[in-house]
Amino acid sequence: MSYTIESARSIFSNTQVADAVPATTAMFDQLNIDDQLAFLWYAYTELGRTITPAAPGKANLQLMEGIFNQIKQMSHEEQTQLMRDLATNADTPISRSYAYFGVNAKLGFWWQLGEWMKEGIVAPMPAGYQMSSQVKAVLEAVQKLDPGQQITVLRNTVVDMGFDPASASKKEAEVINFTFPRTSQSPQFTIEGVTEPTVIKYIEAMNADNVEAAVALFASNGALQPPFQKPIVGRPAISAYLRDEGQGLVMKPTKGISETIEDGYTQHKITGTVETPWFGGNVGMNIAWRFLLDPQGQIYFVAIDLLASPKELLNLTRG
Repeated sequence: MSYTIESARSIFSNTQVADAVPATTAMFDQLNIDDQLAFLWYAYTELGRTITPAAPGKANLQLMEGIFNQIKQMSHEEQTQLMRDLATNADTPISRSYAYFGVNAKLGFWWQLGEWMKEGIVAPMPAGYQMSSQVKAVLEAVQKLDPGQQITVLRNTVVDMGFDPASASKKEAEVINFTFPRTSQSPQFTIEGVTEPTVIKYIEAMNADNVEAAVALFASNGALQPPFQKPIVGRPAISAYLRDEGQGLVMKPTKGISETIEDGYTQHKITGTVETPWFGGNVGMNIAWRFLLDPQGQIYFVAIDLLASPKELLNLTRG
């Protein structure tokens, strides 16, 4: 059998993913701009209460010091317009800079604005503002999710803001990311039920923030499918994605299953948790990795799935 990326997506098809996340994200996308900004305000004020707490102490906010200084010097009207510009993808210098941030940096950016709104440094919510029923519905939907799913929704709300004129032509020197220092080398680990070296090397490389080593494990035409996204095909595209969104993750696989299938291909499903740098070590997203390796042992396809519930961590049947 000759696999295609499309047919590879069906391996371990009984994996139950968190369908509430795209539904909640879609609810946010339907809000008007001012309601989107209001949701972000309320969501960040709820961190640590009804929404899982962030861990800002781990982030290097100094990377955005210049932009933050500009924002503090603006009038409240200019600050409000800045936030609207980001949400509407307007072409402004700060919107262009924002587009180059990694996803964790974008979360940190809005967290800092939220903190300054509380202090009055950044334009607060208008006096007497009443939460609309639409904002309330999105906030309540997020509050009902488990912590890992909340993280994903918050990431989804800010990732596409800003103005990116040509994502394919980003200059490496202009890319701004948060750095989350590793306190030590990534620990060696074992995965119950899986001994495939390529799978283990991939997770070790990602835990060490070694994107080059992780991408080298892919076939030249291999693909990576992030949660709720289409497959990203080819090493250059995978590398760009991992540099933007894969830095600082701590992957903790626990159990897995490996099978040899047609024509020398092997498939592997591993379940465990992933901790994101912005939300610290107390909150892990329940994840399944579905690998298809080609006869040369290279990654032809890997899907990363945000699971529907913790019980899915035990679902290792082929299906």
